[in-house]
Amino acid sequence: ALACHPVDVVKTQAHVNRGVNVPFTTALRSQAAAHGVVSLYRGVLPACLRPQALCMYVGYEWSKKVVSRDVEAMTSAEAFGAGWLTAYAESACVTPFETVKVRMQTKENMGRYSSSIRCMREILRTEGLKGLYAGFWPTCLRNNVFNSCYFGSIHWCKQQLTTPQTFTEQATQNIGVGVVAGLVATAFKMPFDILKSRMQGEVPVAGKPVEYPTMTRAFIRILQTEGPTAFYKGTLVTSLRITLGFPVSFVAFEAVASMFENKIR
Repeated sequence: ALACHPVDVVKTQAHVNRGVNVPFTTALRSQAAAHGVVSLYRGVLPACLRPQALCMYVGYEWSKKVVSRDVEAMTSAEAFGAGWLTAYAESACVTPFETVKVRMQTKENMGRYSSSIRCMREILRTEGLKGLYAGFWPTCLRNNVFNSCYFGSIHWCKQQLTTPQTFTEQATQNIGVGVVAGLVATAFKMPFDILKSRMQGEVPVAGKPVEYPTMTRAFIRILQTEGPTAFYKGTLVTSLRITLGFPVSFVAFEAVASMFENKIR
């Protein structure tokens, strides 16, 4: 999370931007020039504290036992279903962290919140606990789609490859499979990611109606004002973020799981 955070900041800003997004490197330089290099790490605290990978991978291990009678002989369809199930508990745990992170990263809020702790306190004071769960349903659907495509793709890819015989072979295979699965999953989850970022980045103003009060109305609003391509804003930088982060967490989880099972998976 720490190493990839500058990419995550640019990704969030691309999601909420209503105009044309500039190239990633240009956005990175512009952010650093306008607000300092430290601004590339705004929202890093909730990003590091959120239990996303824990809920995702541990939840998947549990979900496999729910959808399949024989985990060792599980099909790709069952892996897809198990991935879908992981999203509910994961979303309930990570949405408050995601809301604070997005609020901190959005350009319009650069001068509003001086720290993640103060941001959280301000949200609780003005919006209540409900404010921390802004965008819960698009977060849930994003995770449903991403996790199912991610784990389903990983399972399918592993079926096409030979079983690794050493830790190095296992790690190399897992990195490659993780990258491919992450990119496939990203392509399908983008519209929900855009809806999530828009709903979480909006700060309610007293006396004014909220622009994105629900997921459905947010979808209609974006479609009417920006067109269908808006749901894929920031796809390249999102893919970069996924490529950098998820294979690492997948390799780490597989390594730990193998240690406990005392075998090469």
